[in-house]
Amino acid sequence: MALTTTRSKVQHLLRRTTFGVLRAELEEYVALGVEGSVERLLAPESVDDGAAQAAVAVVDAPFNLAPDTDEVKAQQRQALAKTWYTRLLWTRRPLLERMTYFWHDHFATAIGKVGNPLPMHRQNETLRAHALGSFEPLLLAITRDPAMMAYLDNRSNARTAPNENYARELMELHTLGEAGGYTERDIKEAARALTGWRLQDGVPTFQVRQHDPGVKTILGQTGNFNDEALIALLARHPRTAAHIADKLVRFFVRPSGSEALTRRAAETFMSTGGNIREVMRVILLAPEMFEEASYRVIIKAPVDLVVGATRALEIPTDGVPEHDAARRMGQALYDPPNPAGWPGGPAWINATTVLARSNYASDLTKLKAKHTGDIPGLLRRHGVTSSAESVADWVLDLLVGGDAPDSTRDILIAHVGGRAHFDFERAAREGTLHGMVYLALIMPLYHVA
Repeated sequence: MALTTTRSKVQHLLRRTTFGVLRAELEEYVALGVEGSVERLLAPESVDDGAAQAAVAVVDAPFNLAPDTDEVKAQQRQALAKTWYTRLLWTRRPLLERMTYFWHDHFATAIGKVGNPLPMHRQNETLRAHALGSFEPLLLAITRDPAMMAYLDNRSNARTAPNENYARELMELHTLGEAGGYTERDIKEAARALTGWRLQDGVPTFQVRQHDPGVKTILGQTGNFNDEALIALLARHPRTAAHIADKLVRFFVRPSGSEALTRRAAETFMSTGGNIREVMRVILLAPEMFEEASYRVIIKAPVDLVVGATRALEIPTDGVPEHDAARRMGQALYDPPNPAGWPGGPAWINATTVLARSNYASDLTKLKAKHTGDIPGLLRRHGVTSSAESVADWVLDLLVGGDAPDSTRDILIAHVGGRAHFDFERAAREGTLHGMVYLALIMPLYHVA
């Protein structure tokens, strides 16, 4: 389907930049148009997010407790994913959360190794604070981040016994890329530059005696590198610009990438000192974003799927059902499988996860189930009760941007009573409205963005 109308283009844009929108939000963005929507998305500070902040304050209270006892850690472990899901479900600053999620995957750390939930929570706050800022401060903050120091062992990196784990992933995954032109010697020298940092009571502390003060040569540059000088060298490198730009294009536009768009985004990265907001402006407004090759080519991650469905159906929740469902689909926030993050794409789909996706759709639409949405109430609130056609069209527009073929539309219309025999109150009472939404949620079209 060609993206020819403002509405279809905005809906496509929102599938890439949000975790699902409420109907009222959708109409707000459509009224703004593509360029206006991009500007709103890129300026989260201009949007009041008080409701989300209030909701988060209720569930993240354990992170304000002291001392750091086992009981407190247990409460924080329970609150960890719940807090982020609450923000995802309530926020009116969707691209900020989308970018926080992108960096969480890019700078992957896992609670399974870190152990303590508090540094994982604080890392999430760090990622959010830098999500649309300049890359270099973000990279330095992550290098000195307690969760990252624990996950990739830089807390034990000493002049007498350099640990190369973080240096290797810093170059291969976080900056230059796998074919980034660095050597084993560069990794060893970078590890020396990163020596000296320790965690004392969970706080990053620089210990001069553990740092290697000698001269190092990294990527052809010679000097007395410490972590800050190393980060500056890597963050400002053209290969880093290309790697980050390419990864953003593959994440937001299409998995196959676009050499031309990556080149323009990398040029913006270099010319703006790594300003991610400006790089994202180039990407989101690019013609490549709205080409046929970019249409419906990204398989939704479990987090995308569960948050999007819950938001669209306006279901009250504390985030726990969403976290549990996403985990059954193969994704647990704060616990990616390795330093490279989640593989994504086709890896999200197998016999087990497809069943889990179907079961979640069923949980949301069963008549009188615990986590079921009030679908008749949703339709009444939006004045959609007059005909089977209007109900089906409204649901399809909300969930899949109206992209479904006529044959699918006809199935939904027939499910709620057909054109001639539709009765809204009977459909609500008998659960056929719920069944129609279930059918829409299990359509393959709903599982791609």
